[in-house]
Amino acid sequence: MRLTISALIASLVAANCLAADPKPVQAQPTSAPQQATPAAKPEGDALPPPPLKIALPDGPVVNRQELEGGLIIEDLKIGDGYEVKPGGAVVALYHGTLKDGGKEFDSAFRRGEPVAFPLNGVIEGWQKGVPGMKIGGIRRLIVPAKMGYGERGAGASIPPNSDLVFIIQLTDALQIIDEKEGTGEEAAGQCVAVTTHTITGADGKVIETVTAENPYIWIPGELQAMQFGVEGMKVGGKRKLIVPAQMNKVNPQANSTRTGDVPVTIEFELEALRNLGPKKAK
Repeated sequence: MRLTISALIASLVAANCLAADPKPVQAQPTSAPQQATPAAKPEGDALPPPPLKIALPDGPVVNRQELEGGLIIEDLKIGDGYEVKPGGAVVALYHGTLKDGGKEFDSAFRRGEPVAFPLNGVIEGWQKGVPGMKIGGIRRLIVPAKMGYGERGAGASIPPNSDLVFIIQLTDALQIIDEKEGTGEEAAGQCVAVTTHTITGADGKVIETVTAENPYIWIPGELQAMQFGVEGMKVGGKRKLIVPAQMNKVNPQANSTRTGDVPVTIEFELEALRNLGPKKAK
């Protein structure tokens, strides 16, 4: 006897195929871009060498605004690509310093590699300061302590009550295009999503097609773009995701034959879902 979609999800949860609190394979920032790993302590009393200087984007401010709460946004370059929406997911180079004294505490520019992450997983200053940027844009955020790490600070690098300054270069973003609004349950946080979908490569060639006769069940953490891209959808809705290569990370535990680290487009309809976190209070 063939199980219904909801019964199949329930059986997976009951059989412990899905953890009650699953963790994605690709670790994401939970409060701010990940801090740099401290350098190894040198032998003897020798001091570590100062960090090498890096070339950061600079130039005149072409647009400035101050938001409620004291967050200051200064655009050094207006991008010409997709505009990031609140709650979106981005790929960015960034450089973080303390406002007082200018000490660097983290820098993707120094590491030379942009980072992919959802905005709902970072500090409030980024959640409110990045939306409105377009791909290719460069922005400086001056983040008051209460919209950063507040009274607790963050380890030895960010003291309590520190105002922060970030230079952000938006290299790409997960583009979300809603084609039909659903009427069922809304996806929130970690969830099991069931879809029909088509995945195409940058050349337009179809990589994968799933129909209603045998819908696909996405395990949390299986594909980063789906983890970020299904958020806020309701069952019955249709959505298109234009996925940067940095968000096409294939979980090796999923036994997938898909190719990772390449840009793809996913067009899907949300057939059913099971939210795994606590239900939101009405």
